[in-house]
Amino acid sequence: MLKLPHKPPILFVKEVLNKGENWAVVSVEFPKPPTIGMIMEAAAQSSAALSENENEGYLLSCTNLVLHKKPAGTKFNIHVKNSLPNSALSEIYFETKEQNILISSGVILVMLKK
Repeated sequence: MLKLPHKPPILFVKEVLNKGENWAVVSVEFPKPPTIGMIMEAAAQSSAALSENENEGYLLSCTNLVLHKKPAGTKFNIHVKNSLPNSALSEIYFETKEQNILISSGVILVMLKK
């Protein structure tokens, strides 16, 4: 489990399933089928899996956000990849998948607090 300042019902991250140098796969769960805003927040929370330390991060922007398929369930995997490693700013590409079906994708910009 990631150490995040969020509390339910806003805490969506459940666990890090897999992790590489600049990427991670994180399981998330929502209290109901998510809106695109909830998915974007879950992607930002999932980006914490990419941090080597426990610095707080702030979601600055989201671009190229695409809802490929309306979500039906409440449990998803979010794949995150940082294209700006070793920087205070992280540009993170994400994909949300429900049983390996692409639900959404986009790019978020996160700033880590020093």
